[in-house]
Amino acid sequence: MAVDVGKALDSVDEWLGSYVTQPHEQLGRSGAVCPFVAPARRVDAVETAVRLVGPAASLSLVKEVIRCGLDEFEQLEWRTSNRSLRSLLIVLPDLPPEAFGLLDEAHAQVKTESVERGLMIGQFHPECDEPAARNPAFQVSRSPVPLVAVRAMAVHDILFLGARADWFAQYHRRFGPRYRSRPDGIGPLLTTMYHKALALHGPGEGPRPADTAHPGARPRTRRDAG
Repeated sequence: MAVDVGKALDSVDEWLGSYVTQPHEQLGRSGAVCPFVAPARRVDAVETAVRLVGPAASLSLVKEVIRCGLDEFEQLEWRTSNRSLRSLLIVLPDLPPEAFGLLDEAHAQVKTESVERGLMIGQFHPECDEPAARNPAFQVSRSPVPLVAVRAMAVHDILFLGARADWFAQYHRRFGPRYRSRPDGIGPLLTTMYHKALALHGPGEGPRPADTAHPGARPRTRRDAG
């Protein structure tokens, strides 16, 4: 199947400028859909990679594309020293609509690996059902072209990592000291969610929930695009 890569990249660029970097009335908060993308673009900290999956896309192939993206994120020679602004977009322009579910499933199965590496991944495509963190009725992760975003874990990721003990353990290891040394610099919502997760899970990594033991299980998590 012929794919116009240039047109796909133009669509992604337009989506970043007209949607991701803009406020949205259904988001449930003020500010851009992802507040980090605009400053990241200003310092050339958003890298884009195109990966073609071919006519026989499979779950194993899409998972391998994401895993290679994690490696690529860590190996890139970034133009900025500000790690919090670095983002890698892995664009899959030939992934057909009937295979969009593979992207959702691959994201679910690779997420724990990414969190263990201190990285966050998010899948985006025209039919993505992922809800916004503050408005579950808003499907925030819809994009004109299928893609996966990779970025470094940030303090606001308690919004997405507090539900599971193993994810929270990785978050706590990296950001727990900030809640003790600089609590005034963290918003009240994040602080509340952090302490709830700490009370629920404790600081260490606990056993994985039974419903995620099977590789096909997919825990739903709410999130903003950033």
